Amino acid sequence: MNRPALRAIALATFLTLVPITLLVPGLTELVMETHGGTRFQSHLFVSLNQLAGIVAVPFAIRFHRRYPDTRRWIVALLAVDAVAFLGMRAADSLGMLFFWRALDGMAHLPAVTFLMIAANRAGGQRRGASMGVVASALMIGVGVGAPVGGILIDRDPMLVYSVGAVLLGIAALSALAVQPTAMPLASPAPGSRYRWDRSRAAAYMPLAYGFADRFLIGVFVSTFTLFLTEVHGVSAASRGMLMSLFLLPFALLSWPAGRLTDRVGWYGPIVAANILFGVVYATYGVLPFEWLPVAMVLSGALSALMFAPSLVLVSEFARRGFGEGLFGSFQIAGSFGFLTGPLVGGVLVEVLRRSDGTPQWAAIFAVVGAGLVALGLFSWRVLGALVREWRKGAVSGEL
Repeated sequence: MNRPALRAIALATFLTLVPITLLVPGLTELVMETHGGTRFQSHLFVSLNQLAGIVAVPFAIRFHRRYPDTRRWIVALLAVDAVAFLGMRAADSLGMLFFWRALDGMAHLPAVTFLMIAANRAGGQRRGASMGVVASALMIGVGVGAPVGGILIDRDPMLVYSVGAVLLGIAALSALAVQPTAMPLASPAPGSRYRWDRSRAAAYMPLAYGFADRFLIGVFVSTFTLFLTEVHGVSAASRGMLMSLFLLPFALLSWPAGRLTDRVGWYGPIVAANILFGVVYATYGVLPFEWLPVAMVLSGALSALMFAPSLVLVSEFARRGFGEGLFGSFQIAGSFGFLTGPLVGGVLVEVLRRSDGTPQWAAIFAVVGAGLVALGLFSWRVLGALVREWRKGAVSGEL
């Protein structure tokens, strides 16, 4: 394990995620008040980052294959992202704001993808620990950015752009310590390793986990927040507290979850965590309010136990035939999940209603939780068969 490079990767990842979440608390001020935008355009401002990144990642991966100096790509993309933040600050119209926001997304998502690739290489044989470090850095960045952004917005909305640009510049400088070229991964002779066979359900499991993880967060930050307001009548501060009880354990336990993966493998933790998290998620609508903090902490811990091994799963598939482009596909699947989560939550809130017109909250969370349990049970069978196949090949000398 290349510890200096991994520390630089973790720092760059953290500093890359903070600016993105700095903007979230200030949609009204940044879009509606500054540029006269509508509520829909405020939502579009959030989504545009993800949509632009989804388009950009495949092209970035293709160019990366031709010019595989990962360090240069990360530094350049983070520098472009810093410029995009300055552009958003200077924008004199809504159209220009959206232009710079799209550029932000086109730089941000590929940069995070290449940081994951760099962590995968720096981890050597201890990929669980290295991917767990990246997962922790991601979630800590998300957890820090939103409250800091709220403080900055109250002082001056334009501060979020300036601070974001500075943080991205520091991230670019820290990325200079990333390994500049690809580290060759040990691989078997051509024709004997696992190939990316799209006709097999197992081939899509890394993408399914990438989608599911962000999908659940998308439902959580939208539907669950609405549930807390309408059912329990809690204040914004209490809602923030409950969300932090979910995000902080998620962030802090991702690295230990990665180290556990190095010891016991990714298969057991990822399947068990999916099923258990689905069960806990399904109880949100029926638990008394005083038990919700316990459910949040448990959900965060199980999310870490699911997310860190899912990154190792991507790394394992990449090593066995699909290549590092799978990290880009994983990011795209996650972005689709985050975009889809609030939409599905909104549909469920409208469809699952009682006779008096109020949402059937218990049924809504049960449906989402049951979906996660189903994914866990499906992966238990599909990935279990694949693991047995890989082990058999290793014993016979095929892998």
